[in-house]
Amino acid sequence: MAAAAAARAVSAGSRLRGLPRTLPLVVILGATGTGKSTLALQLGQRLGGEIVSADSMQVYEGLDIITNKVSAQEQRMCQHHMLSFVDPLVTNYTVVDFRNIFARDKIPIVVGGTNYYIESLLWKVLVNTKPQEMGTERVIDRKVELEKEDRHALHKRLSQVDPEMASRLHPHDKRKVARSLQVFEETGITHSEFLHRQHAEEGGGPLGGPLKFPNLCILWLHADQTVLDERLDKRVDDMLAAGLLDELRDFHRRYNQKKVAENR
Repeated sequence: MAAAAAARAVSAGSRLRGLPRTLPLVVILGATGTGKSTLALQLGQRLGGEIVSADSMQVYEGLDIITNKVSAQEQRMCQHHMLSFVDPLVTNYTVVDFRNIFARDKIPIVVGGTNYYIESLLWKVLVNTKPQEMGTERVIDRKVELEKEDRHALHKRLSQVDPEMASRLHPHDKRKVARSLQVFEETGITHSEFLHRQHAEEGGGPLGGPLKFPNLCILWLHADQTVLDERLDKRVDDMLAAGLLDELRDFHRRYNQKKVAENR
């Protein structure tokens, strides 16, 4: 039923082939276990669209079980993007990388649980920091460097340069604290000021800056908590049966081998 309703909402897309900026954009949001991947697959087949994963963990090679990637058979049923193309032991993939993607002349169906990835895709974003190239080989990602420091020291430093952003973030959320510090260090403008400017632009609002795409169809899935609990309990059991522990042991082994090699 949801697939049929969404298909009607974006049926105009068939008349807009070859016009990427006016193609409908379908976005599927919702908590883990609400059926996002299943609905995306149904829509992809019905609309002739392509699915773009917005899951910050599914971009990494391996770890297929713990990140609950769609099966190889499901990927053959509908073209999927942003799955299993980053080596987690080598490359640091960020939201800046994600928002540079596009989905050709097909209706893109964005699905996933990493909401800040989706937000960066839907709304105009003013902050655009990237790792800095040093010479021909060395690349420094300031955020990665900051994340190596003590979380309380990082939060204290953020409270000194951007108290408004520091008040929003818990000291344990080292990733976001480091991101806000990176923004200030690389631009000289606080993260909170960037957000204020973004919201103040024409078309902006409390959720973000102006929308990038004119034809949006956003589906936010909900399910009763008891239903979710049953689904997730079964999912964990299925993951264990599929070899979850072996997958994690293999990743841990490769991670340790890499660290040993780096320290030689």
